[in-house]
Amino acid sequence: MDATEPEKVLELKREVEEIKLHRMAKVHDLLEIWQGSHNLHATQKKSRAQNKPMTAIGYISDTEAIVKASWSNFQH
Repeated sequence: MDATEPEKVLELKREVEEIKLHRMAKVHDLLEIWQGSHNLHATQKKSRAQNKPMTAIGYISDTEAIVKASWSNFQH
């Protein structure tokens, strides 16, 4: 038996473990990105609903546009 054989096996085991850890890190990063994206979308949706007044026409965020839209309903 070659004296370097156990060293080669040990080195291969280390490489396999490094590959596994790298793969797990990628999955973890992907899950964090997905969760962050989900949280951002929910926050933006909630913010839009709170910051935009509701009119008969729909959501209008600009006060001047609301006034114009309101008066245009009475002009024929």
